[in-house]
Amino acid sequence: MTERKKINSSDDLPKESDRQFLERTSVGMLMRDALGKMIANRPDDPISFLADYFESIEDNTSLVQRADQVLKMTHYSRPLFETNVRSAYDILSNHKVNKKVHGVNGAVYSDLLQVLCKNLPDCVTSKLLQKIECSPNEAVHYDVFKSGVFACCVLQDYVLLAEQLFQSLDIQKTGKANKSLCDVVVEQLNTALGSSRTDARRILESGYNLGVDGLYLALERALSRSQRNASLQTCDQFVAEICEAFLCKVKKFS
Repeated sequence: MTERKKINSSDDLPKESDRQFLERTSVGMLMRDALGKMIANRPDDPISFLADYFESIEDNTSLVQRADQVLKMTHYSRPLFETNVRSAYDILSNHKVNKKVHGVNGAVYSDLLQVLCKNLPDCVTSKLLQKIECSPNEAVHYDVFKSGVFACCVLQDYVLLAEQLFQSLDIQKTGKANKSLCDVVVEQLNTALGSSRTDARRILESGYNLGVDGLYLALERALSRSQRNASLQTCDQFVAEICEAFLCKVKKFS
């Protein structure tokens, strides 16, 4: 018993550094954002500005978390998902724009998009947000909100499929695949998407409908070329290239 207590003692647990604490609690990022907004806006009363900012952050976070939870209740391919999207929009409609106005503006909409994209590669997220984000003070209508949410959710599955596809190309299981083979897959996908509509769900369907026979023949030709070209590609590089085909089909919000 004595030995067990000693093993489980908190003294034996690894100590958390100051930096780890700030990263775990997101306090450092929050403070940087607050100071950045204060410098950009240069308010007459910086203390009041910071107080209002932290109050709005607290309110927004709870609303965004609730909206995110509603969206995660069911997969986007199910009919009920659109009802959940509407519910999420209604939740964010309680966002306090100022003391008299509530509604969904670009700021709280962007916060939700960031949460929805948190598991995506940074380079993919930044390119997607460039197309579907709105200005912070812009009123976000439901149709825009719905399109952005669907794009994020579909892209999540799209990236997972790309990662699974890379695993099949990584024949030696080294974390790198022959670039010639990767290029063939990207080329075939771009061809399949060439005539697709710019609807996010249609894009994913095109990925599923890649012709097996055509892809097999293309990979066979690439294998013969790969003997002369031995360059390799990582999974992150492959996913980034695959996502370009998706992002090209996402309509930019004006």
